[in-house]
Amino acid sequence: MIRQLPVIFLILLFLNNDYKSDQKVINSRNISRQDNYLSSPNLLKDDIGKIVDLMPGDILVKTNHNWLPGTAQVFGGKGFGHAALVISGASDTNLVRLLQKTMVFESHSRDVAPEFQIRKAPAWLPGSDFRYASITFGPQNIGYCYLLRPDLTQVQIQKLIKFVTSQDMGTSNWRAQKRYPVQNQTPATEGQGNWYCSLLIWQAFYTLFGIDLDPNARVMVYPNDLIASDYFNDRPGRPKSRIRF
Repeated sequence: MIRQLPVIFLILLFLNNDYKSDQKVINSRNISRQDNYLSSPNLLKDDIGKIVDLMPGDILVKTNHNWLPGTAQVFGGKGFGHAALVISGASDTNLVRLLQKTMVFESHSRDVAPEFQIRKAPAWLPGSDFRYASITFGPQNIGYCYLLRPDLTQVQIQKLIKFVTSQDMGTSNWRAQKRYPVQNQTPATEGQGNWYCSLLIWQAFYTLFGIDLDPNARVMVYPNDLIASDYFNDRPGRPKSRIRF
């Protein structure tokens, strides 16, 4: 894996600097971005908050390395990050117990058989058998994770969960790409192909609700991009929707 990192870095750099392709997509989608081609210039840093409940439709995200090309900048970014959608919530004043009782759906990049790459799992289940273990949001990463709570109706949340869980027959692949109708690609529906964790969530919001959660409008959408999306900024009359834990 260490020997492969320089190659992965160069490919990511190439993808995120394909300026002409990005510009065509941005123009055709009529998207206004403060910064289309550079990673978010400001380091996002929230105070650690108290979480006592998790609800279906919530998004759990662990920050990624800030040096990855094109990523939004989030305090404490490390590793390649991760994102998962809560499909069954829970309540508990103890964070670890809360995570243990919560079920998420995710695309994860562990070295497991294809049928375990896109899966339902507890938000926290210690172990080394990564067909079943789920450790990303565990105690070792507390302070570097975020709860993102979308402003959606119950009907929309059910559509979101159905879209994401219907990809269970797909596989995990970091080379997967966003799908736009303007690129003559059929918008993703059920069970279509390859995903990585943050792309699966981005695509669901884009396809179902026309919401683009990538503040950089790049080829890759990183976990940090979901965190930094202005969709989760504080708004008057709306509960806090971005909480670091």
